Amino acid sequence: APAIEAAAAQGVHIVVIDSDVNAASVATYIGTDNYLAGQMAAEAALEGVPEGALKVGIVNYDINSANGQARERGAVDTFTASGRSEVVATIHTLAEAESARRDTLDMLRAHPEINVLLAFNEPTSVGAAQAVEELQLGDALWMVGFDSNLVTIDALQTGIVDALVLQNTYEMGYFGVQSAYKLLAGQRSEVERHVDTATRIINRDNLFALDSQKVLFPVS
Repeated sequence: APAIEAAAAQGVHIVVIDSDVNAASVATYIGTDNYLAGQMAAEAALEGVPEGALKVGIVNYDINSANGQARERGAVDTFTASGRSEVVATIHTLAEAESARRDTLDMLRAHPEINVLLAFNEPTSVGAAQAVEELQLGDALWMVGFDSNLVTIDALQTGIVDALVLQNTYEMGYFGVQSAYKLLAGQRSEVERHVDTATRIINRDNLFALDSQKVLFPVS
């Protein structure tokens, strides 16, 4: 925030994309409603496991990340409200695949009762999926990841991952440039303070639908 304020004091227009900053000089934040995204992840798990108790493991990243914490709160609140879910373990790992893989392995070995696994960004989803595959638990638990790359898309097709919460990164970039143009053109009144970009659930049922493919591969 201090760096943002210092830049703004020199006449720089501030457009924040994906991760908000608690600074008064931010002209607009463009990104996901992270609390809602966490709710969506939990709802996907509740729908995917329609009967019985959910024993949930959460793989989150940096505990100081506002995005990750908002996603976790949304998921936990939704699970609590369901009346049939218990978060039995939560880990905060580095936002990189290998650390997430190792820490998820430790969590799953320590808590074999886990039958639902949530991972809250792209690298932790990759690492968590690798841990599930390594322990051959693809049929034993329901996994929801965030964002996508070739690893998680392949894991979705093979059944290691059951659903992905996808942010619309194309919209973030598009509205970011549009907002920057309006600010430079003196049209600040036309720039919204918060632009919530669309988030959707991708699973094996809708993976090959045209709308899903546009989100998965926005430049193709």
